[in-house]
Amino acid sequence: MFNQTDIRQLFLKNNYVRAQWQALLLQTGIEQSVTEMYQQLDKTLGLYLGDELVGTVSYQMNVIKYIAVSEKHKQSGHTLNVLMSAIIQEMSQQGIFHYFIFTKRQYQKSFEYLGFELIISTEKIAVLETGDWSIQQYLATIPQGVGEKKAAIVMNANPFTKGHFYLVEQAARTNDWVYVFVLEKEQTLFSTAERINLVQQGLKNFKNVTIVSGGEYLISPATFPTYFLRKDDELAKEQMVVDATLFKERIATELNITTRYVGEEPLSPMTSSYNKVLKMILPPEVAVDIIPRKKTEDNQVISASQVREAFLNGQLEKIKHMVPETTYNYLKSKRRAEQ
Repeated sequence: MFNQTDIRQLFLKNNYVRAQWQALLLQTGIEQSVTEMYQQLDKTLGLYLGDELVGTVSYQMNVIKYIAVSEKHKQSGHTLNVLMSAIIQEMSQQGIFHYFIFTKRQYQKSFEYLGFELIISTEKIAVLETGDWSIQQYLATIPQGVGEKKAAIVMNANPFTKGHFYLVEQAARTNDWVYVFVLEKEQTLFSTAERINLVQQGLKNFKNVTIVSGGEYLISPATFPTYFLRKDDELAKEQMVVDATLFKERIATELNITTRYVGEEPLSPMTSSYNKVLKMILPPEVAVDIIPRKKTEDNQVISASQVREAFLNGQLEKIKHMVPETTYNYLKSKRRAEQ
């Protein structure tokens, strides 16, 4: 019924093509607000029967998304199979070999039949993966800490401040072992490698702390993109639930983590909402301990965003009291190198 020539790339900047594409997505229950984010997609394919668009699939980074099949072709798994094969081929040509799918829970089995493995499911969403990496392999890279009381902290550390240090210090005092997960996201000013290095330098005197990259399974651009867009909306809240559930059921369970520490958030509505979701999802298996934010001697909240601003403006002396010496020295050397 179909052959390779029926698969075409959809150029969504074209109004006519985008209208066709959006109509198909809306028919299959994908919301209008979601279809308006088409500019974030790396590539979109359409499956045509004659001039009729009967299926579509897109990808962004290594997440396959916006999968839709017209009602009259939905009963046959062939259409979905053709779409998935085509998009994976496109992604592999770009050097992408690890694939995520976020789908409604009722479609979970359809993708499992195609070789995807379930990572986590919530009331609304199932997250699956396939390819040359998996959550089992990621967890196997994390060394097991010693002791019974184990805690976790997830941080962006962009860059590492005395506020981050204080949070780790509080956890390390009351737990046998602490896992510090540093988000794997290439930031504008400080790369993932730079941020992890600053955390390692800042925490080198702690004997009961393991520093780990968050990989693609903790607030990553793949699994939680709206965190980095700072959009505190319903879509972001659903992604928060996915992220918290994944942490609880896969990561905390594997590493025997019983407490997650977070900083109190007076400045960011997004992070404040995220803390509330953690308190809703993680207990009773994983306690959530919200630590009041560390302040300077003049009662100023320590903020990584203020540190970044001072760095950009060449005013590092203003934030010397906000960062450990290791971070301050690195910022000075980096600033000199960029001048």
